[in-house]
Amino acid sequence: MITYDSPVSLDNEYRPEFHFTPAKNWMNDPNGLLWHKGEYHLFFQHNPAGKKWGHMSWGHAVSTDLLNWTELPVAIPEGEDGAIFSGSAISDGDEIVAFYTRHTESQQTQCIARSSDNGRTFTKYENNPVLDEGKKDFRDPKVFRYRDHWIMCVAQPFDRQISFYKSFDLVNWQHLSNFGPAAAVEGIWECPDLFPLVVDGEEAWVLLVSLNPGGLYGSGTQYFVGEFDGQAFTPRYSTSEPRWLDYGKDNYAGVTFNGEPNGRRIFIGWMANWSDVKDHPDTSWTCQMTVPRLLGLTRYKDELVLTQQPICSETYEILEDIPESGTIELTGFAQVGYNADRKVIFINEYEAPYEPKGDKIHLKVLVDRSSVELFSADGVRSISLAVFPPLGMGRDLTPESHKHIVL
Repeated sequence: MITYDSPVSLDNEYRPEFHFTPAKNWMNDPNGLLWHKGEYHLFFQHNPAGKKWGHMSWGHAVSTDLLNWTELPVAIPEGEDGAIFSGSAISDGDEIVAFYTRHTESQQTQCIARSSDNGRTFTKYENNPVLDEGKKDFRDPKVFRYRDHWIMCVAQPFDRQISFYKSFDLVNWQHLSNFGPAAAVEGIWECPDLFPLVVDGEEAWVLLVSLNPGGLYGSGTQYFVGEFDGQAFTPRYSTSEPRWLDYGKDNYAGVTFNGEPNGRRIFIGWMANWSDVKDHPDTSWTCQMTVPRLLGLTRYKDELVLTQQPICSETYEILEDIPESGTIELTGFAQVGYNADRKVIFINEYEAPYEPKGDKIHLKVLVDRSSVELFSADGVRSISLAVFPPLGMGRDLTPESHKHIVL
């Protein structure tokens, strides 16, 4: 744990400039990502009462550009009936409908709440829950429109399955199918998301599944590319090995926006890891979100892979001829670059296997007060890392003197 004589001084040191953090107290999973009536809504798991996990409620922030956020009062607070765990939101006419997991010590059920004032206040449905399977662990509903009805994806954590349901009225839900166990199964499954993407005129569906532990470094997120026919998800490729969304330590429970007006698929993740979040500096807030990313698909090594592009400009860009051996890197409070011998991109000890097409290595680096994010320019690899340098240390990175790197 980093300690200092004043939390305000720590805030000055570590408060991000372009990553969302709450003004104060604890934050984890992004929830209810939605564009509605001119605003991007970021709801999030939040403890309004303290800087550690507890009293789970939905915090709320809005933005018009996904980078500059205005935090609003708590949208859905913990109630006598239970805590408000993760979920999603959709536009239903002029209203926002939130789907969340109501958590008690003995049961998790799926509930809804409606807002008629652009998410500023919500009223819980009087006949909640809308989906109850009598289970202690059953959570994180993601709801989206599919043709003339709605689909809900919910995690069955200890079964390592994602269940799919269908509804015409958002209240009565019919079970369709289950997917899993598959690929990474060492941790419990959480926070599913399912969405289509188009590449070269071809549509494919992507299923995101977060798991804890069982990722590369504790918490992590895997993805599957396949088909969804309105009933079941079928993976296109072998599921003997996982495909990781991110090769860093700090990108968990991420989901995408519903209703994005330009047809883009925008993703935000929780930039932390359950394995070491207890070591977060004693700032006024605890935890930040990743920078929003535009998702896509591309062909890489004979299959479709998920790509991520940051929606903001990079802090540094590496564009260099691929050397026969050795590394191309930026150094300073972190080491960031490409190792030609190992064929990996890296931030410190965190590596992602990557073989560039052509004779250039092209990387994008985002540096904030307490994070580094690295992307291959084609989007097929990313590494996300929350970092808390020693107090007073600069955030500049410098190239090796003999390297030609664009700053």
